[in-house]
Amino acid sequence: MTNRETRIGTRKPAGRPSKFGQGRITATVRFTPERYAELKQEATDHGRSVSEQVEVMIERAYTIEATLAAMRMDIPTLERQIFRRNHAPIHSPHGDIWIPKKHPDAPKQGGFEPWGEKK
Repeated sequence: MTNRETRIGTRKPAGRPSKFGQGRITATVRFTPERYAELKQEATDHGRSVSEQVEVMIERAYTIEATLAAMRMDIPTLERQIFRRNHAPIHSPHGDIWIPKKHPDAPKQGGFEPWGEKK
């Protein structure tokens, strides 16, 4: 075996070595300038790189999806439940009108009334 033959199989790739080593994959993602600014600010606030922040957010999304699946729930159903918790219907001939429960025109909710405070 010549000296040249032994060098060919052991050459190192040109350029800077990978920061993260093996097991990491580079993915290209495009963002709007506004979304990227928000992402970069969040990364800075948490002491992470933008790539690390994206990875954390993706992990969080997977966790949320798994939790909702375990609850046999989906996001639209959850949103409806939250909306109904915070709003009250006013029935009209044209359909229900939903307004915030804290609004002065919201129907009063039945419930506990302390003695001596009857209207």
